[in-house]
Amino acid sequence: GKGAYAKMVATLKLTAEQKPKFQALQKEQNEFMAEQKKRSAEEKKEAGKPYYKARNAKLKELFTEEQLTQWKAFQAKQRAAREKKAKEKK
Repeated sequence: GKGAYAKMVATLKLTAEQKPKFQALQKEQNEFMAEQKKRSAEEKKEAGKPYYKARNAKLKELFTEEQLTQWKAFQAKQRAAREKKAKEKK
């Protein structure tokens, strides 16, 4: 949830220069996710691949090695939690 995300952002210790760029990327992602909701599963895949490739490239440019490692660890943890939830729903 929001708490885990806020904690992760704090852990990244973004610089004054990084913060607005990161926020812009997150805003972009929120808008993309809203668009994705209107798409079919097939369209989501089609749109998702280039989007996430571009996003990851931008994050790589933005973050230091350490930040990137922390970010990837957070993403993996979130993904695992989502998959666990999905399994429990069945």
